[in-house]
Amino acid sequence: FGVIVFPHRERRVFGASGPRLMVGLSLQLGLTLENYVVSHDAHRRTKEYELLTDIGKAISSRLDQDEILRTIQIELGQIFDTSNFYIAFQEGEEIRFELEVRDGRVLPKRKRGTQDAFTEYVIRSGEALLIRSDLEAARKRLGITHVPKRPAKCLIAAPILLGNRPTGIMVAMNPDKEYVFEQRDLDVLVTAAGQVSVAVENARLFADEQRRSRQLAFLNNVSRMAISSDDPVHMLGQIASEIQKNFTFDHIGIGLLDHGTKEVEIKAEAGTTSHATGKRIPLGTGILGRVARTGERALVQNALPGNLNGVLPDSRAVLCIPITYSEQLLGVLNVESRGENAFSPQDVLILNTLADLLATALHNAFVFQKLQQQSITDGLTGIKTRRFFWEALSAEWKRASRSGRPFSVVLIDLDKFKEVNDSMGHFEGDLVLARVGRLLEQKSRQSNVVARYGGDEFIVLMPDTDSEQAQVLAERLRQWLAGDPMLVEHSITGSFGVASFPMHGFSIEDIIRVADAGMYVSKRSGGNLVSTAQEFVEGEDFARQRQQISAYIEGFLQRERNGPEHLEELTSTLRKLCGGEEGCNVGLLKEAIESLNRAAESREIQSSGHGDLVARYSEVVARGLGLSSDETADLVYAARVHDVGKIFVSENILNKPGPLSDEEFLQIMMHPRMGAEIVGVIPHSNMMREALEFHHERFDGSGYPDRRRGEQIPLWARIIALTDAFANMVTEHSFSSARTPDQALDELVHMSGTRFDGMLVRVLLRGLKSERASNPSL
Repeated sequence: FGVIVFPHRERRVFGASGPRLMVGLSLQLGLTLENYVVSHDAHRRTKEYELLTDIGKAISSRLDQDEILRTIQIELGQIFDTSNFYIAFQEGEEIRFELEVRDGRVLPKRKRGTQDAFTEYVIRSGEALLIRSDLEAARKRLGITHVPKRPAKCLIAAPILLGNRPTGIMVAMNPDKEYVFEQRDLDVLVTAAGQVSVAVENARLFADEQRRSRQLAFLNNVSRMAISSDDPVHMLGQIASEIQKNFTFDHIGIGLLDHGTKEVEIKAEAGTTSHATGKRIPLGTGILGRVARTGERALVQNALPGNLNGVLPDSRAVLCIPITYSEQLLGVLNVESRGENAFSPQDVLILNTLADLLATALHNAFVFQKLQQQSITDGLTGIKTRRFFWEALSAEWKRASRSGRPFSVVLIDLDKFKEVNDSMGHFEGDLVLARVGRLLEQKSRQSNVVARYGGDEFIVLMPDTDSEQAQVLAERLRQWLAGDPMLVEHSITGSFGVASFPMHGFSIEDIIRVADAGMYVSKRSGGNLVSTAQEFVEGEDFARQRQQISAYIEGFLQRERNGPEHLEELTSTLRKLCGGEEGCNVGLLKEAIESLNRAAESREIQSSGHGDLVARYSEVVARGLGLSSDETADLVYAARVHDVGKIFVSENILNKPGPLSDEEFLQIMMHPRMGAEIVGVIPHSNMMREALEFHHERFDGSGYPDRRRGEQIPLWARIIALTDAFANMVTEHSFSSARTPDQALDELVHMSGTRFDGMLVRVLLRGLKSERASNPSL
């Protein structure tokens, strides 16, 4: 261990006993030091065991590679100096530093190219290194040429094996002192490196599984978007955004091929830089154009700035994949990055799979669009079909009802068309129809909807157009038809009928009826004329009255809340606008109440058209009872608007999925009487009023509002109670499925004498069976 020296200036100071004393003392010191070394070694071995145990626990309880490496560095620091430490892995021609600590400070991850250094030597040879001093001599001995900017004085290094092959290194070093590390430090480092090998392999396997899981989730999300969308552009925008969530590229663009112009147009994009939507790239131009022309994928990982000729001027890496279905190019998936080597093999694989998904999705969307276009386009004339027109008319009617703005409909029947078919054949007739369709569409405003209404009938919807404007526009169309050379040759002209909302009616049916009547007025006048049926052309006062009522109802419905306290205002205003008690226009008043009823139905889920259904079944009962035509008409009207009082009930209550509270049910119970008050505005409407007020009474007296029983309940109210229940039973609801008519009738029979009048149930049963016998499709 050492030597004991007692120097002295004088000679012959020590006697013969002095050396013996020194020998004895040295033996005692040696024994003490030996015991200390044994104890220290035992303590270190215990510490090493505990350390390796802790490292093992850390590895087994964590799957995050960064956390594992940092934990190992901290734990090893309890045995030897790890204030200058790194763990690195070689991947191809790169060394990636996954953990690097310099003077106790953790540095950001970095990578460098391979070179002739200690790191590469250990990974290449698979040998551990202990260099206690004279690092320069060791470097020369090992044939290492690279000298770092801050060389170490001593170091220990151990290889990290992955799959029994050295692919990484763990190094502790000291840049200031020699002889800091010993063999036993290297032994611990080698053992820890073995544990790191297991930990890193597990972490990488876990990361691979997570990546695969994310990729599957990504592809699943994209597939769901592709399946659920029939609009290609909207779908591509969603998919581009989904790519951006899973990849960090500077540009993600999806372009579609325009076969007419032979260009690829960027339809959707995402990424840190997005500015190319709508950009058109000719085939063969740039990397994207070349891929579109050749149909072959392009992958560039390390182009010089400005040399790639991609969508981004400064991109360094690009992956451009053709989107093809059955060898037909549909578009291009283009992904670019400003960094080099941006695409891993996994990225390329997943984006190739995505391109295949896009191809199928786009093909299906294009097929759907084509079929949809065929379904709404008349095959002969190329204009819209009657079905499409009715959908557009319904949407325009709803918009106009909310906004109070007008719209018009022009109905056209060709004059002398039958003579063309009879004298020249149907082929020539088809040419005439096609010519008329093209003329009407070309000469109409872009906002108009032009459709074929029947054999030789056409119809035009003109949004935001009042009656006067519509007649001017219709006259221009008439002149175009009358002056067309082909049509002149065949003596073809048009009879036009014009109707406008709200001047000629509040409902779609009214508008079509007036336009149809106007068309026949033109027909009876010799054709080649624009008309509005005289019986529907009221004076200016009448039209103004109709518009005032429409405007008031629109304003009333747009209020944030309408409660029972507004009932008196509604009824008095309607009475006043319709001419008061003496000069009341009953037709206008009934139209207004029907508008309120439609609004009430629209506020309740799955109730649209419910009133019309109740009216139809009530008419069946009325006929079975032999009521007069006037009584039947009034009963049918009362049935149609029986729930108009719900206009004052909160939508939340009407559509509440669960049971109602007492207060909420009280609001529901008020609607029959409020409906009766509204209908009571109509002169001589006592029977209709009673029908609405008591249509929720039950035959056994368990109904509301007055708990009337039997024949105390007015006949019309008993009829509506029955037909209302039947209509609800045969209609699909969110809380119950629809019953068949036979099932519903069986249930009504079961409740005869309790909830419903048994006599009326039998009348309805006979009436519906009679209808079904005469028309089996019912």
